[in-house]
Amino acid sequence: MKYAPNAPDIEVKGRTEGKQVMISVRDHGIGIEQEDLPRIGELYFRARTSTGIVGTGIGLNLAKALVEMHDGSVTVESQIGEGCTFTLALPISRPDQSKRVESRQNSRVRSFG
Repeated sequence: MKYAPNAPDIEVKGRTEGKQVMISVRDHGIGIEQEDLPRIGELYFRARTSTGIVGTGIGLNLAKALVEMHDGSVTVESQIGEGCTFTLALPISRPDQSKRVESRQNSRVRSFG
């Protein structure tokens, strides 16, 4: 809501697509420039349109990491002045437990940057 002070309505939609649950969250705020979209979700990255708005660049990175831990993905679509839509795709079935153990072991040596 802090990115859409003049249009505080947030739309949340859910649906199934094949073996996934899709959850979309849309605002009607300031939007994100196309050049910044590939970096959305990077630790500490803040889009140029967020200049002057309080934040650390941690929230989307954390959300993306949690979704990926559950074998899901996050995508974003945006138009300047029209807002953003973030879509989370999560598998309906339970993740393979052996992959989760391996992922946790690999995350201990992952570097950021």
